[in-house]
Amino acid sequence: MYKITEKIFLNSTIVQIKVEAPLIASKIKAGQFVILRVDENGERVPFTVTDANKDDGTITIIFQVLGATTRIMSTLEAGQFLQDVTGPLGKQTHLEGIKKAIVVGGGSGCAIAYPIAKALKENSAQVSSISGFRTKDLVIMQEAFTTISEKTQLVTDDGTAGRKGLVTNVLEEWLEADEYDAVIAIGPLPMMKFVCKVTEKYSTPTIVSMNSIMIDGTGMCGCCRLTVGGKTKFACVDGPDFNGHEVDFDEAISRMSMYTEFEKKADEHVCNLLKQGGAEI
Repeated sequence: MYKITEKIFLNSTIVQIKVEAPLIASKIKAGQFVILRVDENGERVPFTVTDANKDDGTITIIFQVLGATTRIMSTLEAGQFLQDVTGPLGKQTHLEGIKKAIVVGGGSGCAIAYPIAKALKENSAQVSSISGFRTKDLVIMQEAFTTISEKTQLVTDDGTAGRKGLVTNVLEEWLEADEYDAVIAIGPLPMMKFVCKVTEKYSTPTIVSMNSIMIDGTGMCGCCRLTVGGKTKFACVDGPDFNGHEVDFDEAISRMSMYTEFEKKADEHVCNLLKQGGAEI
């Protein structure tokens, strides 16, 4: 059992929790993830670790309340427990040789982008960051990105916070004005696809994090397979980071849509169970 030591709602749909997991905290690297179960009957769900504190043995996980498991997790409070937390899993983000980079985060993907940006800063790289959200009510982690970035730009679709527009608008301006060793993009699949289309024009190496549907986390189930450079890869063991210019995003988007209807039905079922138990949803 893994104790939740802190829970904070960052906005109406995104929750941050700290969990006691000293062995994971001592070993996890930027880009790696864990798979957890809420209870003994729960599904196995992957979450990237946003931060790790070796001193108190905790890991920080930020998640968006979307499906069945995240709805249940959002009802847990500090002092309660998760059934299982397994990790570190996946390969750490390879940052060697990167001296100047742009980190692009979209929505809850900013929680995954942050530890990579932080690791770059700790490696003495110059970090510039772009964060994109639909509206100001969904904005998270801006202070954290500002602390570690040479320059940063917040973008919202409706212009209610930061600059109105898309992350790709800012990205193209920055690539036009200067040269960068790499761009790291993490967020919704369409966002990462169009970031890669921009960086291809400037021949800028681009890393994307493919946080696919996963079950076992060992490459056995095949749920997280995708095509990279014409070859089949598995996000859980070969990634989650890949060369964005080689990822078949259209295939990945099509595969992800297969799970949408199932998630909706599962979400409705869990909501009904929670309501029956007296929870406010």
